Amino acid sequence: MGHKNVVQHRAPQIKRGTEVKVKESYLSSKGLSEPAKCESCQSVYHHKQWYSKEHAVVLDLPKEKLKETICPSCRKTADHFPGGIVKLNGDFLTIHKDQVLHLIRNLEVKSKEVNPLDGIISLKDLGHSLEIHTTNERFAQRIGREVKRAFKGEITYHWTAGDKFVRVDWHREGKPGVKFKGE
Repeated sequence: MGHKNVVQHRAPQIKRGTEVKVKESYLSSKGLSEPAKCESCQSVYHHKQWYSKEHAVVLDLPKEKLKETICPSCRKTADHFPGGIVKLNGDFLTIHKDQVLHLIRNLEVKSKEVNPLDGIISLKDLGHSLEIHTTNERFAQRIGREVKRAFKGEITYHWTAGDKFVRVDWHREGKPGVKFKGE
């Protein structure tokens, strides 16, 4: 038996507060004139925050004072500029694609109630896999986390520098006799 050299690599440590801040290019640095309404999705910008059109804060605003604009989420969708990409694949997905898609669509509806800037730019069904492009990195991460919670499997997250883009990869093989929540 020979002795094997083991080499460990550590990521360089960055002092707190010295990391480079990545600015979100679709958010205005000065803010918008308030109140404003997105022409496309009807979400409303008020007190430096976006609200869904059904939110209580929005319902109290006079409609004639709302300035027309396009929200960052709708601009990203029009430009097809994702903040995250989620890839789902495996035999399990092929068998249970309808349940997985149902979960993802429900997540989008619930997320938009809280933050109308969360959304799906595109969802591609590639037969044996799904590819979902989201408007921001947090929503992509949430989709991955909820798919793993509901259906198990293996998941990995790949962040870019500055944490403004993430690739989420989920995989599960369909093993006989292994059940998931809902079976």
